[in-house]
Parts: sequence; C-alpha cells; structure tokens
Amino acid sequence: MPGGHAPMTDLADDARLGVLLADADGRGQVVAALCHGVAGLLSATKEDGAFVFAGRSLTGFTDEEENQGELGDQAPWPVESRLAERGAGVRTGAAWCDTVIVDGNLITGQNPQSSVTTAKQVLTALPDA
Repeated sequence: MPGGHAPMTDLADDARLGVLLADADGRGQVVAALCHGVAGLLSATKEDGAFVFAGRSLTGFTDEEENQGELGDQAPWPVESRLAERGAGVRTGAAWCDTVIVDGNLITGQNPQSSVTTAKQVLTALPDA
C-alpha cells in the first residue's frame, strides 16, 4: 500500500481491503505498506473484531515526522498512535531516516526515505524473485 495521507481516509476503514489483507496474511502472502500506507492495515480485523496485525512488528510514518512535516494538525489522526492503540508493535527509526521492518510476510517502511529499501525487501520476499 502506498503512502500519502489518502490511505488514512479511504483505506483505514475499507472492509473489502480488510478481508483481502486478512486473507493474504493468513496465507503467508507478502503484505507491504509504506509511510502513511500502513493506515490501510487498520482495516484488517478478525471475525471476533481483533486487529489482524496486533502483536506484529511494523513501522510507518511517525507522530514526530507528522508534526515536523507541519501537516500534523491537518491529518485526520496520527497513524503511529492509532496502530499502537490497536496493538501493533510499532518500531520506529530516527525521523526521516530509512527504516524498514520485516516481520515474516509483513514488510513496512517508515517514510518516503524508506521506499527503495522497502521495495527491495518486497522483491526479496516474493517467490522466484
């Protein structure tokens, strides 16, 4: 899932995306998100309402980066905090540094500076890559 603020408004609550993500994760397929794109992960819930990615290590655009980027007051909510509230094991690097977390089939990049490394990790994780 790509970055930008759009995933926070149109993917975070998309039930159809949530079903696809839960299914892909359950089958061990690569699930990858970059920057604000990790907001789309929030759509994935189990039948009992639990967050599919609770307890998983991941990263995404940090609250600190949101505030430093001067758009924090315009964002609908802080993505790092929301993921942590849902039980994700959010791990972050220094602001604006290339940080990628791989937890099994889940690959996440912290910010735009992480895009190349995230893509390389996805390619490495794909079968026959």
